Amino acid sequence: MQILISGVPQGSILGPILFNIFLNDLLDVLTNSDIYNFADDNTISVIAKNRDALLKTLKSESEIAINWFKNNSMIVNPDKFQLMLLHKSSTQNSVQKLELANNEIESENMVTLLGVTIDNKLTFDEHISKLCNKASMQLNAIQRLSNYMGSKELEVMLNSFIYSNFNYCPLVWHFSSNKSLEKIEKIHKRCLRLVLNDYDSDYKTLLEKSGKDSMKIKRIKTLAIEVFKTINDLNPSFMKNIFTSKTMAKVRPYDLLVKSRNSEKYGNKSLMALGPKIWNALPEHLKKETSFSKFKEYIKSWSGPSCKCKLCKSL
Repeated sequence: MQILISGVPQGSILGPILFNIFLNDLLDVLTNSDIYNFADDNTISVIAKNRDALLKTLKSESEIAINWFKNNSMIVNPDKFQLMLLHKSSTQNSVQKLELANNEIESENMVTLLGVTIDNKLTFDEHISKLCNKASMQLNAIQRLSNYMGSKELEVMLNSFIYSNFNYCPLVWHFSSNKSLEKIEKIHKRCLRLVLNDYDSDYKTLLEKSGKDSMKIKRIKTLAIEVFKTINDLNPSFMKNIFTSKTMAKVRPYDLLVKSRNSEKYGNKSLMALGPKIWNALPEHLKKETSFSKFKEYIKSWSGPSCKCKLCKSL
């Protein structure tokens, strides 16, 4: 029989807080890397000028973390270790090996982190493909049962099983390829056909009849909400580095600074560039709103950017 000398009851109110306090020191012992922590899931990231320097630093920082866990009576699980290298050049993403805790970890082209499949080119095409395959199978099952449900019951089922797939971390994969994002719109189209019992109208007509937004507009509204939370100090402080107000502006003082980049792929297609564009496109009364609940209510009725200018097309 094993005797427990520390811990908190699972499901307790204080448990998560006490666990975060316990893990807090880990963030201070790693000085040459960044660590991203979610409960007991920790990810270490390192930026370096070349591959050898990166692997060396990553190894030393990981060993520090492993020793910290051991010294604090926690057990690491090397079987769950993952390694991925990101570089613009495909030739730099060849398989590399890292020895940690008597285990040899091979780099992978994609890893799954907290339910999101991340590839080494940050396309998120594989992640969206998995989401759509899962949603499609669920939709097929609901469709077989649809004759036994009314429209309200159908909507509840679709929200619970289909749309929930695409409501998880949508801003992480928003900048995927148009081909991948179109797959999501096709799933949405199938859902609308089922609820409206309309298998003849085109997608635009289905959206108008249902009063629903496209999945793209839904993500744009989600980003607008995150910008609002950042401006009004409802988000973590690091978000302030992403969205910056035009503090010196005399005209349109509620606008944000659009941080354009030279590279379209690695700069303009980012939250740092897109967030301010969306925010600046909002009606003035929305940007002046200070109540979070009212802003969320107002943003539901915002039709989103609907003109054909270059800016709105880029959203």
